[in-house]
Amino acid sequence: MERGDVMKKRTSLFLVLNIILSLIAFTFLISFSIPSVSSLNPPVEGNGGANKAPPAQTGGSLSSGSGFFPIGPNIKPGSKIPVEGGTATITAVNQETGQITYDLNGKSRTSSINEFRKASNVAAGNTNTGDTTPETGTSSGGTGNLASLLGVESKVTGNLIQGVQWAGIAYFVVPYIGSLLGLQDSTTKALQYGVSSGLFAYNAAEALGASETGLAQSSVGSWIGGHAPIFGIGVGIIVFALTYKEVSYERVDFSCNPWEAPIGGDDCEKCNDGLNPCSEYRCKSLGQACGIVNKGTEDEKCVWLNPRDVNSPIIRAWDDALKVESTNKLSCEYTNLAQRPPGGGTEIECKGTRNNCLPAFTPFEFGVQTNKPAQCKIDFKLTEGYEEMAYYFGESNLFDYNHTQRLNIPNKRAIEALATSQNDSLDDQTGIFIENNNQYDLYIRCTSANGYYNPDPFVVSFCVDDGPDATPPQIVETSIRNNQPVQFEVDEVPIIVYTNEPATCKWSRTDQQYDKMENDMQCAKTIAGMDANLLYPCKGTLSGLEDRKDNVYYFRCEDQPWAKEDERIKMTQSYVLTLKGTQPLNIKEDSIKPELNEVVSGATSTVPVTLALETENGYEKGKAECYYSSDNKNFVPMLETNSYKHTQRQDLTQGSYTYYFKCVDLGGNAATEQTNFEVFVDTFAPMVVRVLNDANRLKIITDEDSRCYYSTNQNTKCNYEIGNNSIAQLMPHEIQDDKKEHFAAWNVKDTYYVKCKDENDKQPAPTQCSIIVKPEDLTEEE
Repeated sequence: MERGDVMKKRTSLFLVLNIILSLIAFTFLISFSIPSVSSLNPPVEGNGGANKAPPAQTGGSLSSGSGFFPIGPNIKPGSKIPVEGGTATITAVNQETGQITYDLNGKSRTSSINEFRKASNVAAGNTNTGDTTPETGTSSGGTGNLASLLGVESKVTGNLIQGVQWAGIAYFVVPYIGSLLGLQDSTTKALQYGVSSGLFAYNAAEALGASETGLAQSSVGSWIGGHAPIFGIGVGIIVFALTYKEVSYERVDFSCNPWEAPIGGDDCEKCNDGLNPCSEYRCKSLGQACGIVNKGTEDEKCVWLNPRDVNSPIIRAWDDALKVESTNKLSCEYTNLAQRPPGGGTEIECKGTRNNCLPAFTPFEFGVQTNKPAQCKIDFKLTEGYEEMAYYFGESNLFDYNHTQRLNIPNKRAIEALATSQNDSLDDQTGIFIENNNQYDLYIRCTSANGYYNPDPFVVSFCVDDGPDATPPQIVETSIRNNQPVQFEVDEVPIIVYTNEPATCKWSRTDQQYDKMENDMQCAKTIAGMDANLLYPCKGTLSGLEDRKDNVYYFRCEDQPWAKEDERIKMTQSYVLTLKGTQPLNIKEDSIKPELNEVVSGATSTVPVTLALETENGYEKGKAECYYSSDNKNFVPMLETNSYKHTQRQDLTQGSYTYYFKCVDLGGNAATEQTNFEVFVDTFAPMVVRVLNDANRLKIITDEDSRCYYSTNQNTKCNYEIGNNSIAQLMPHEIQDDKKEHFAAWNVKDTYYVKCKDENDKQPAPTQCSIIVKPEDLTEEE
């Protein structure tokens, strides 16, 4: 830790200790102004009362105004005390053993202090001779004003009530004092607990030392009661030490990068073991420099493509990657270009700005190109080698030719404000060094697939404008897109607005000044709160959404939360966000296929079934994403969706099926339905079940819907192809909906070779017929 930080900590602890001692001392002094009644010194109830004090005795040390002689630490050898039977002359007092030695009527006697007190009370005419502990260093305390108001006479209870009273006052006063002194929250909180506990402990010690408790008559009780201030201070310091915590802030960035193969190609040949096919994927996974040769032939091999390549990648600035996201449309370019090797880097300059510097809090992007696939790293610090560098270039560990990096650099004032607020050095918290004239150097190294990198880094230099912030914050994007629909009957939605710099933001349903906007947002107020998109989030909840209407919201922000109010700049124009209220989404009635309880048949072991449905209403007249599931749990997107018509093919075996559908539109409106159906696998050709002469027509009936053909050619007989019109003729249906009845002209001279096939194309073998019919004239001769 640096010397300055040590001094800050010592100063803070010294200040805290002084506050604790001052508060307890102040309370201790206050307690003297509260009526206090000693167990040995009850109040005198008038001049003629039983507790009237006797005149002072020569050589004694009496406390004025008390009704009892103070048999305790004020008694000295030589004191003369009236007792029952005469006047006792004190010769010795032993506080540790609780005994007193005295001469009475020429005789030396020894008794306990308590017994001696009884004798003195009788001589003084006092009726209270109970066995109460004499004042031997204990502090009985008083009941206090609050206890008196509550009618509490017990000194023990009164002290405890007084302790709670002062602890409560300290609990609420200390945070105010801490804020005035500029203490950290953690210090103030520990101080709050310490002072409150110390004050209560002080009064509790007073209660333990009260003469009403049996503990007061022991050495422990006497010590605690007699040292109540020390006991309270000790408890306060211990509680402060136990609850005090040093709070520090550390930003942790987590990145999930793709797995990368080992550097080089020592293991490439393992792919050619002959046990498994050596695919290109398997080959490249064995090493960054592995590759397939003789591609497309029977002699494909995985080899180390260029084992003798010991050169590090050549690095140069990439012109097309340089972009500055500024509303002023700045013209920025690379200058002093120097390809590495032999040069050392380049600079970024923006024309039209002060000192050609990049504006602060402005996201910008730059990049480099390499002459071979390379993995690059970038750092604010100059490290010894590649492995010590902190960040992958563009947060990507892939080997590529083109590399881009996006940054948003704050100004010097914001970095200093963060460091001041956290009592830390600039680079400890931000990882950014503020160099001369706000100049930044970014060090870049790239490594080849063989593991060779440039020891001397490629440097990208630029400066950031450190002048006073003269522009208001900008809302760059929002978590909900403009004109986005919202779910039906949803009254409020969470929102995040992202600003280009730390700010405080508000929103309203009317376009008005920042100070007049009614709704505050929780914002990142320091540069440490930058999000992964290099912007600063402000979170809130938009309420009052109305269905079937455009809901317009206005946002304004104020920059530099760490600055004085007169130094901050507010947005003068609102950022407008419109959210569209919607109506319910539904699945169109009778649009679901297969229909409920429908039987879907096929001639193969698996039958193709098309799931289909249509959506309507909702957002954009039913445009939605639909999902299907067979268990109502694991839903899968339908193949053709994102419209108002949705289909999905399923190849199913014979059996019963239930399918569930869930459709969701862009606003979050959802609709659900289900259907169940049977799948029947047809493995038999149609069978002819009857043959009739129907009104001089040949009529045949099949056991299922089918199409039947007949031929009367004696040469081909059954050996013809269905559908060959030159040989076979179709037997029409008399009623189109009844496809089981088939008709042909009746001719007794012909033999009918009939073949039938069903809707699943099941039919007899090529040389077989469904039936052969030879009509006969059955008219009876006269």
